[in-house]
Amino acid sequence: MDATPERDGDGTVPRSTTDAARPGRHAGHWLVGLFPLAFLGHLVVQVVFGAEGRAWFQERACATSGCTGPAMTVVGWLLIALPFLLVVPYIAYWSRLNPPARAAGLVVVVPLAVAGLLFVPGRGSSLDELVDGPGSDALATGITWAGVGIAVGVLALLVVSVIAARRRAVLPKLWSTLTTIGACVAMLGVALGRVAPVPVTAAQALPERTFTAAGDTLTRTAARDQPGCAGVLPDEGLLDGCLRTVEGTWTTDDSDAVVHLAAVFFPSESMARDRRAGLPDDVAQTGVTGDVLTVESVSGSWVLFSSVGHADGRTIAEADRGWLLWSSGQVAYRFIGHQVGFLVAPSPKNGIGPRTP
Repeated sequence: MDATPERDGDGTVPRSTTDAARPGRHAGHWLVGLFPLAFLGHLVVQVVFGAEGRAWFQERACATSGCTGPAMTVVGWLLIALPFLLVVPYIAYWSRLNPPARAAGLVVVVPLAVAGLLFVPGRGSSLDELVDGPGSDALATGITWAGVGIAVGVLALLVVSVIAARRRAVLPKLWSTLTTIGACVAMLGVALGRVAPVPVTAAQALPERTFTAAGDTLTRTAARDQPGCAGVLPDEGLLDGCLRTVEGTWTTDDSDAVVHLAAVFFPSESMARDRRAGLPDDVAQTGVTGDVLTVESVSGSWVLFSSVGHADGRTIAEADRGWLLWSSGQVAYRFIGHQVGFLVAPSPKNGIGPRTP
């Protein structure tokens, strides 16, 4: 049987036969073409949306995921990997898509690409400057390893494309698509293995049963956490938008002070500051009985309510205020220390100090 390819009337070999004779010629070329487009898109997105777009996205991501370490890592990974994993098959199979499918693909891909490009560092910037707020470290971990996965996937695809071209073999589009997807998914596993927990539960935020600071030993007698902030204040509307509450109660060894801390978590630092600013002067925690001193403060995305009083609930004398507030301050400092990863004790000042110097 004659294996000579058919020729056109002018004696030339048809284009499809010529391409088949050089398999792998165009393999990976369409993927390389994405980089100029991504660079231009990055510039446009940064100018149009910038810091406000990033802040809005991070607040929504935290509110949706609860700001836990694994959840924020997955969000960060999806932020970068998902647009890429959709763009790859979208472009690879463009010629096979009908007009409605192409339009639908754009509707899905473009918003995801815009969100992802918001968190791609540009010249003179770093990822640390782009992420902020609660769970930012976990978000950055997911973003970083998604980028590594994309780089590995692209490199693997280009290498295989070159090998296929040299062997005059056809590289199926499905195989090339699965190569990039597999690399990105593998890096998600790495990211989840490296992420540190975000201390938003009682076990993470209040890990010690007893601690000593400035010579005073405090013992935790109760601890709990809950979704939302129901029951923290009589008027729950004052804490609208809260995500979680961590509570604990401590007693001291050098006095009869009892400290109750309620830490209310919000999806952004700005929201926490706004809620703190809207609190009335006479705010009091629900369920805390007796005569107490209550101090409200903000630490990052947390609004802290620290109430302290005598164990028997008796009236607080003026002479007792200093050492009662000292016990309250130690608990608040300890909580903040576990949030930032650096434990420090308060210093006596303005009449606030230990009962037993």
